[in-house]
Amino acid sequence: MSDPADAAPPESRTVTMTPDELNELCESAVLAAGGSSELAQSLAASAVAADRRGKTQVGTAHLVDYLDALDAGRINGSAGPALTSRLPAAQHVDADSGTAQLAFDTGFEPFIGAADRLGVAMLSITNSYTAGELGHYADRIAQRGLVALVTSNSPALMSVYGAEAPVTGTNPLAFAVPHPEGPRFFDQASSETAWVNIRDAATHGADIPAGQALGPDGSPTTDAHEALAGALLPFGGVKGSNIALMVEFLASLGGGRFSLDAPSHAEGSESPGIGLTAIAISPEAFDPGYVDRVADHLDRLHRDFGIDFGRKRSCDVIEIPAEVHAALAHRR
Repeated sequence: MSDPADAAPPESRTVTMTPDELNELCESAVLAAGGSSELAQSLAASAVAADRRGKTQVGTAHLVDYLDALDAGRINGSAGPALTSRLPAAQHVDADSGTAQLAFDTGFEPFIGAADRLGVAMLSITNSYTAGELGHYADRIAQRGLVALVTSNSPALMSVYGAEAPVTGTNPLAFAVPHPEGPRFFDQASSETAWVNIRDAATHGADIPAGQALGPDGSPTTDAHEALAGALLPFGGVKGSNIALMVEFLASLGGGRFSLDAPSHAEGSESPGIGLTAIAISPEAFDPGYVDRVADHLDRLHRDFGIDFGRKRSCDVIEIPAEVHAALAHRR
């Protein structure tokens, strides 16, 4: 591990780590914040996976939000997620005011087993903190040879259908397909940009592009601070609004709160209590040659059109912002 260069400006300083070093740092920080060993392992694995894909904002940088939430009680550090199954294809996990990552780990093997046996299965998580990088869940499902669709909501941050105030969360959607070289997937918010991007712009005193947010008075703004006090905007207007509500209804399937009813993920002492729903589909149940056909088609898209759908990096050397490293190391 190398220290950031003292001569570099603060915003450009980074710390270089291996995945194992970063995982150890993340686990230690969660444990120091009062999380159980199971929670520490789960959160560290998801954070490091995001950073290896170059998505620090929803990886280790977002892990700092989890540590703050543990301090404040928004996350139950000793949560014991409870798994139930009312039907063979339906797995449900109550996160016990803990995290979606730990709840997902709790239900993962029964969920995957059900999809393998039945062709299709669903896992619904309720009563959890925000889910972090949603692609982490879809990727894990596709690594087991299954097609994945994952949805999650959050406390209200985004306007829909022209409303002047937040109505839904940024409500991400992730989709993944198996591939011989590793799953191909996308993970995108229903908003024009992610909330963490707005927060980062506010932190660095930068403006945001027009069309991303409204200020607290309901007027369009390029001021990141006004955007944080106002509402993000959906991508594609009505089309993005439709997708946001579709995600909301799927994510809350198991009893998770609707965004309007969810307490803040950044303030207070109450869990947002929101939801996540994952769907796993076995290609073998429909076409044993599906994975090969998908691989051939993606090769064609790349060869003939320059499209490289869903390929993700998996860095063996990770650079994280020095301030993020300091925030995690401070917890040890």
